Amino acid sequence: MKKLLKISNIVIFILLMMFLMFFLSFFIGKKEYKNVHVNVKKGTTFQQIYKELKLNYGIMDRLYLKTKGKNTNLKIGTYKFDGKFSKYEIIRKIKNSETNGIRLTIPEGFTTKQIYERMDALGLGSREEIENVLKTVDFPYPHEGNNFEGYFYPETYIFNENVTTEQVVKTILNEFLKKFPPEKYPNKAEFYNNLKLASIVEAEVPNNADKSKVAGLFKKRLEKGMRLESDATLKYELGRQALRGELKNTNTPYNSYKTKGLPPTPIGNPPYETVKIVEDAVGGDDLFFFTYRGKTYYSKTHEEHLKKRRESGQLK
Repeated sequence: MKKLLKISNIVIFILLMMFLMFFLSFFIGKKEYKNVHVNVKKGTTFQQIYKELKLNYGIMDRLYLKTKGKNTNLKIGTYKFDGKFSKYEIIRKIKNSETNGIRLTIPEGFTTKQIYERMDALGLGSREEIENVLKTVDFPYPHEGNNFEGYFYPETYIFNENVTTEQVVKTILNEFLKKFPPEKYPNKAEFYNNLKLASIVEAEVPNNADKSKVAGLFKKRLEKGMRLESDATLKYELGRQALRGELKNTNTPYNSYKTKGLPPTPIGNPPYETVKIVEDAVGGDDLFFFTYRGKTYYSKTHEEHLKKRRESGQLK
């Protein structure tokens, strides 16, 4: 009996210590954040929020949130954390829907498909709603077939919770027009071609030095009537990396291994800097390039190109 009582006391002591530790870490302990934003989208859970805020998601946290947190139907929006917060204060802020608007980030080179998916997840409009708005937009640059690829300017936008899809779309397109005022580009067809090329360059190489070289190289190939032979163009249409056989055999205007010239539309949404690089780029002697393990190699001839691919290990 004494032994059983002793075990019971030990169990009670352990439970009390666990509760005390949970109480201290959950209600008392605070973590400092400096202008940290958490985007709550459709289906976001507190577990994901914990991970984003670099908080330990322990057993007691799970039990508490299961009974009190209610993961479902969290208010979509952006929650800003600037200062010291306990786990309890973080959860209370989100449960009370104390949002700081809705933060939409469009990364450089994102496609409209990716942007539509992100907008939908943030409750800013479905694909159908976005495309319906685009049908009503009076836009000064080419957009045949209501295709606005290339014009969703990459930036971080913050919207009020009651914003409409129309307001969101027009805000993004207006940002593009601020960067590229129509009156500065009287030759809209030429601008559109530069935008197409900029979107390809953006997809091919990450830094500005290489972007300038690749842009000049592509311009030189176009002048000579050569195919661009960019994997990125077919990848855009397929939504994934193209296989070697697909590059050789797929007949589509977006397969630049089979079709000469630029694709029908941009293949993403490049930033201002890349468009300017393309506008200013001048072709040199190089006509071939490839990127392998973070380094870009340039060649004047196809034979030199193949040799560098073998020497780098890219071509087995």
